[in-house]
Formats: sequence, structure tokens, C-alpha cells
Amino acid sequence: MVDISIIVPVYNVEEYLSSCVDSIMNQGELCLEIILVDDGSTDRSGEIAGQYANKDNRIKVIHRENGGASAARNTGLEIAQGEYIVFVDSDDWVKKDSLCALFREAVRYQADVVMGNMLFYYLDGSLDNPYKPASKDIIKVPLSGKEGFVRLAELGAYSPMACNYIYRRRYLEAIQARFEEGIMHEDELWCPIVLYKSETFVVVDVVFYYYRQRDGSVMHASNRLQRSNALFRVTDRLMAFAGTLDFSGEDGAFKNWLYVSIFILYPKAFMYLYHLKDTSYETPKYHLDRYWLDCWEMMPVPQILCRFYYNLAVSELKRYTDWRTSDLVASIAPQIRSGKKLMLIYNTISEEMAGFAFNNLNVLSDIPTDWIITDDRRYFQQANVVIFYLPELALEMENDLEKPEGQIWVGRILKEKENEYPCVNEPEYRELFDFWAYYPEDDLKKYLW
Repeated sequence: MVDISIIVPVYNVEEYLSSCVDSIMNQGELCLEIILVDDGSTDRSGEIAGQYANKDNRIKVIHRENGGASAARNTGLEIAQGEYIVFVDSDDWVKKDSLCALFREAVRYQADVVMGNMLFYYLDGSLDNPYKPASKDIIKVPLSGKEGFVRLAELGAYSPMACNYIYRRRYLEAIQARFEEGIMHEDELWCPIVLYKSETFVVVDVVFYYYRQRDGSVMHASNRLQRSNALFRVTDRLMAFAGTLDFSGEDGAFKNWLYVSIFILYPKAFMYLYHLKDTSYETPKYHLDRYWLDCWEMMPVPQILCRFYYNLAVSELKRYTDWRTSDLVASIAPQIRSGKKLMLIYNTISEEMAGFAFNNLNVLSDIPTDWIITDDRRYFQQANVVIFYLPELALEMENDLEKPEGQIWVGRILKEKENEYPCVNEPEYRELFDFWAYYPEDDLKKYLW
């Protein structure tokens, strides 16, 4: 009988995959099943996974078309045979023999879900626990999942990360648990629902998981569109789930703290919405109104926390609506229809210097009457000129941009920063731009009109 099935979604992680798999294999006497789901990798990840499978019969490899981490995890769940399930991301690793300790406690308490400790590993080698530790009075104390969620949330120790837990396979099958596919932030949706339905939940004080923080990981990617869509979708699903619960009775405390976990996500969602800088994006369905509709029923502490995150979200939403209704955005369409030429400021230097970027173009004071300026990326294809600020452009890119025929690209950079970022001096990079200008001293008029 297999003790634990470890499901590892694999996508373009050739640099990290070996250390991940090696750590999983180093788990003492446990009978393991390691399921590596190659999610359409375009590097050597699939090949490396296959090499491991050829050397160790505990390892199974599934190659599938790219569908995202959720789809890969679901693929693994379909074939897993272990008594318990663990999810490990392929750029992370687990501590030696730590799964033995979690499995032992899971069997001892016949738990549906067991929570261990996760540490974040940073590029400088430092480790940190982003969540407060669970109090000693709930360690190795069997609780219902609802009780455990509430106690952890009250302590600030609740983790919405699927890799922070191990799960009884038959329990997941009984509740037909699957990850929502096609989104990021899927763990935020999975964790509270899986905990809510579990009859026995145990917290153990065992560090077992190391979560690597790296710029190239899925959760650190710059695609704000995907992240914004995902957060709105997750909050919508969670609010629908919350709608099946009652503020009174045995679900009351759970619903209160579920609201907190939902409202924590809204400031992020609206922040991404603002940074998209694209009025063609339709704001997804959201439920900020649930706070002022339901706050009168809420417990004092969750109500205060929800109000805090509600106000943050409203502030981010106002920032977005102020931008969308500004002269640089709202008045553009009719002026384009009148035949005026368009300059698009694709990105600014930083949030703090956004005003600086516009005020120092050295063109606004005497811009020709047949030109208009905007920072709405909706008009990228129509723009006659696009201004890019470097090196911050790399942080703003959602996708590769294909330059329309006849469009002029201008790269701008602080002269003193030019040598700090070697990439901007690479010939193939500089060749992307028709003109190269320093700010604030270079007058763009000499390039444009």
C-alpha cells in the first residue's frame, strides 16, 4: 500500500527539478508514489523527469499539453493511489524525513487534513515564515476543519497555500475536490473549502516545505491581466460559497473569517486592474457591496479587518476610476476620430514618478495641435509613437509586443542608470527602438515633430 502520493506539476524548471525530486525521495521508510506531471514544458524538464522515472519505480511521469498548475494537479489526482496526498511545486523542496512526521500524525489521528510549517526561501538564502505560528493549544489537537480554519485565522496563522497541507486521498475523493483550472491563485479557492468540509484537521509543528521565491515563477510573473482575472474569479467563487453559509449557528465563525480571506484579495485585484492601463479590459464581477450589506451581522474583529481591506480596495478602485476618467484617457477616442496623431506613454518610471514622466516629456507645453497623448494601452495598435521607460519596461510587460508597421518606438532612460543595466546596451535590444533618449534633458520634439 502506498503511504503518500506526491503530485508535482512540472513546467520549465530544468534548473530546479532535480533538487525538488531528490528531496522528495529522501523521506525515510515511507512507501512513496511520486507523480511528475510534465505540463507541456518547452525546456528539458520533461526529459529530466523521464530520467528519474527510468531510475526509480516509485516515480511516474505524465506528459500533457500545457494547462496550468491546477490542471496538472488534477491530472495527478486522477491516478494517485496513496493513503495521503501531498502537492509540491517543482521549484520548491521538502525537508529530509519531514513527510514521515506528517504521515505519522495523520495516521495517528485519522485526519482528513494535516497542516505543517512552510518556510519561504529567498534569493539571498534567507528563510522566513510569512504566517504567525499556531499556538501550542491547537498543536496536535484534532479539530474539525471549520474550527481549525477559524482558530488559525484568529491567530494570523492560516495559510491559503495547498502545499502547506497533506490530505487523505479518500476524503478528497468523497468531496470530489479538484482545483479550478485556467486560473492563478487557485489555492485561495481550494484551501477554505477543503478545510470546511473536513471532519478531522490536525496542526503539527513540523517544518516540512521550502517555498522558493524567484522572479520567474508563475506567482511572480508580471501578467497582471491573468492575476486580476484570477483574483476576481476566486473572490466570486468564494462569495458564492459563503452565500451557502449562515452568520448564525455553527457556520457563523467560519463565514466571518471566510469574509476576511475574501476581502484580503480585493485590494490586490484592483491594484492589478489599475496597473493594466487598458480601458478595453472589462472589470469582472466583484462583491465589495457584501461588506456594507452584511457587516451588521459580523463579529467585531472580522468586521474591523473586513472594513480595513474594504477601504483599501475602495482606494485602489478610486485610483483606477480616476485614471480612467482623466483627460489623458476619457477624451482620447473622439480626438482620434477627428484625425489627430497619437503618442502612447506605454509605462512610467515608477508609481512615485508617474507625474514626473509626463511633466518632463518636454513636449506637452508646445505639443502640435494635431497630436494627443495618452497612457491607455488600449490604443497601442493605433499609436503613431510609443514611449518606453527603461529599464522599468521589463516589469510592465504583459506579453511580447509586435511593432505595427510605421510605428515609432522611443526608449528613454536616466543617463546615470544606463550602465547599471547591461541589457539595455545589448545591440539587439537597442535596435528595437527608433530613437534612444535620456530624460529629463533630451527634448523629444527633435525626434517627433
